[in-house]
Amino acid sequence: MFRIAYRALVLLVCSVMLVGLIAARPLKPNPGLALQRSSRKQLQLPAIAKPQSLSISKAATLGHAPQLRHTQSRRPTETDLPMRLQRAATPQAATIAPAPIAGNGPSMRGQLVRQTERLDFFVGKNTFSASQIADLAPKIEQALRNAEQHYGTMLKHRVSVGFYRVPPKRGVRGMAYTAERRAELFYRPGEDSNRAITIAAHELGHHLEAQRYGEDVQRRADTILHEGMATWIAADRWLPMCEATTWRQRARQLQGTGIPLRLLSAERSGADNAYELWASFVDFLAERYGWDKLDALYASGRGRAPGSANYEKILGKSLDELADDWRDWVNQE
Repeated sequence: MFRIAYRALVLLVCSVMLVGLIAARPLKPNPGLALQRSSRKQLQLPAIAKPQSLSISKAATLGHAPQLRHTQSRRPTETDLPMRLQRAATPQAATIAPAPIAGNGPSMRGQLVRQTERLDFFVGKNTFSASQIADLAPKIEQALRNAEQHYGTMLKHRVSVGFYRVPPKRGVRGMAYTAERRAELFYRPGEDSNRAITIAAHELGHHLEAQRYGEDVQRRADTILHEGMATWIAADRWLPMCEATTWRQRARQLQGTGIPLRLLSAERSGADNAYELWASFVDFLAERYGWDKLDALYASGRGRAPGSANYEKILGKSLDELADDWRDWVNQE
């Protein structure tokens, strides 16, 4: 009996020790359980995600590629930009392209090189090359568009523009034959073709004058207004050539070089200087009296002689009095 009890006691003690060893041994980790616990922890956080933002540098408004804060595997397209930045990144045309005028302009001497929406371009011998004229053609068409927008008058018929070497008179760069719907420019090979665009804009300005006032009125227009108006119309090209931003500034520049601010005798200082002074006078009249008065003044011309317009009747002052007012205007700060 004692032996049985002893063995039972030993078995009990061994069992107790075995259970203690098992309880003290660390258990192997359960990956699924750990992931589950981690997921529960994440779900307890506020589920608010910050939207990705597109950071556009100032260069984007100039049409350069936008700079991104985050990395993308594809190149950003225009649709990635906010609408207001899409507009800023896309340059706007200076003028809306007018509808092309069908048909052909008047035939001229030389070779027909190119036709644009409203102009036909011809080239003679010993002047700019045909390829140069073809390159100038769309630039002159654009200069015409800018002039139309500035002047508020659109060309309604095709005009032919011819480039030749020999002018009808020494020093002449361009001639406008408005009744015949053509213009001629005179340049030698190697001369400044960019300046020729400005001269073309001036001659096309005469065609716009004829369009606005009619052939009869334009034919008898006062030279001060006739040439001054055509130069004023070409301001988009002419003023940058003079490194000026306004006609008032240009007149002040000429005065600073010793050229007197005179109207009737302006051509004594050279044709270009006269045209610029007259353009400044046109600008003064438009600002001081408005375009209705200026149009009526142009239409009152009684011949090509400078001063032939009826200034006294239309504006209530003589040309001398207006010239004094113009000089004061030029020198205003």
